[in-house]
Amino acid sequence: MGAIPEANYKIITPEKHESLIKENAIKDGVWKLQAEAVIIGSGAGGAVVAATLAKAGWKVVLIEEGGYFTPAKFTGDEFLSQARLYRDAGFIISEEQTLSILQGRTIGGSTTVNWQTSLYPPDYVTNEWDSRFGWKGYGRQEMDAYISEVHERIGVHEVPQNLINANNNTLMKGGKVLGLHPEVLKNNNRGCIGLGRCGLGCPINAKQSAFLTWIPDAIEAGATVISNMRAQYIQDGDIKTVVAEFTPDPYEKAPNNVLEKIVIDAPVVIVSAGAIEGPALLQRSGLGNDWVGRNLKVHPTSTNFAIFDETINMFSGPPQSAVIKDGHNQDNTGYGYWLEVAPFRPTLASSLIPFYGQKQFDTMKKYPNMSAGIVLVRDGADGEANASVKWSLGRRKVYFEITPTDGKNLLKGLKALAEVQVAAGAKAIVFPFPDVEEPIPVDKNSKFDWILDKSIEPGKIAIGSAHPHGSIQAAKSPDLGAVDLDFQLFGHKNIFVMDASVYPTGLSVNPQITTMSVNLRAARALAQRKAEVLGNK
Repeated sequence: MGAIPEANYKIITPEKHESLIKENAIKDGVWKLQAEAVIIGSGAGGAVVAATLAKAGWKVVLIEEGGYFTPAKFTGDEFLSQARLYRDAGFIISEEQTLSILQGRTIGGSTTVNWQTSLYPPDYVTNEWDSRFGWKGYGRQEMDAYISEVHERIGVHEVPQNLINANNNTLMKGGKVLGLHPEVLKNNNRGCIGLGRCGLGCPINAKQSAFLTWIPDAIEAGATVISNMRAQYIQDGDIKTVVAEFTPDPYEKAPNNVLEKIVIDAPVVIVSAGAIEGPALLQRSGLGNDWVGRNLKVHPTSTNFAIFDETINMFSGPPQSAVIKDGHNQDNTGYGYWLEVAPFRPTLASSLIPFYGQKQFDTMKKYPNMSAGIVLVRDGADGEANASVKWSLGRRKVYFEITPTDGKNLLKGLKALAEVQVAAGAKAIVFPFPDVEEPIPVDKNSKFDWILDKSIEPGKIAIGSAHPHGSIQAAKSPDLGAVDLDFQLFGHKNIFVMDASVYPTGLSVNPQITTMSVNLRAARALAQRKAEVLGNK
């Protein structure tokens, strides 16, 4: 088992509150702090930024709404794990009931529960960033130094052949039969043995999540990291104030004496709270322009459950080790779909199978023989995505409706996925259409053109997401985005956004590596301007 970094014992968790209250003579449960930079969120963006600024000599305080968990608290219990490690217990639901989003909420953010897939966008994506929004120098080759540094820090390497499991092998086998081009993915780990527990927290610390890498880097460089504190609002000024309130673990009794509130004053605030909570925080703080919360990208995703004669056990082994990108760039538009698989455990699988009662029970009995193939769409083919985040009437709301071309690409992907699954030997398929009320038997003669005629209207197709991004997009002018090309909020000096929120278009790949690399670059540029930004040059 990989060891817990010694620095992590300095993370301020609720168990340490009582001693802090005594040592600092804190009254009324309110701890007042000063810093040079406050970072809100500890995922792929915030953790990297904290480490970068702290190493450059900044006095950094990082706060995280979620708790701090290690293998001692990771468990195979889906209900418990989702409640503790995921936002909204794993089900962020759009207001129209059209979308369900998975997103981490813990020290390390989604890097603690993601499936390790390590990709960077193709050049046609970054070229669009340049031509439409003014992003310069983000092509794969131009970013190589940052990407390579990220790869080294979190252990990125190609998945070994012996760890490509039966679930992923459906893509490898079926794709090759059809003349497609399945690829072996890169994962981020050191010492993975294929336990298949990535989505519930790696029980042996093999997955190199942010809480094992960038977070201890930040602490060793002097940063203060505080868990279980939710940022309520940011007050602007020459010196900004961030007010955060205690958020208890839903499955653990809070200590008798806790810090109920933290008030942090600092000249720089960096919002790294993710593409769902980040815009909500800015909106309730009265900060930013109309682009805050707008054009949310989610990589709309649907699942075909293919049923085989042989045992698959989709949860066993590294979650994602194969990808088919042949549908990535439809008609040279830069938009399309790609195929991966998902390691759905029984609870999540049963929630995605669109049957009820006895039919659902009978289908779930075949769970060991199921492979969950997924189609992911690069959203935005019709221009701005029809999705947003809004803070309204005291709560955060997500809105989503798939646009026509994105929906067409999703259906194309489901057709291609079914063909791959049949070529791999599937005997029946459960489709994500509520009006298809039972598994459909399939064989080599099956045709799937009918999928292209299915409706994408709300309620007619099940859509999920694990990749919310781009809701506070960066651009060359406030007419095109919420933050500038340094990721500083338009109209507000020294309030930055550094996480997956800044992308102006859909990424077209799993976001982890891009988010770490892009924000490493941004944080390093900010760090070099320390004297100028802090006014002590």
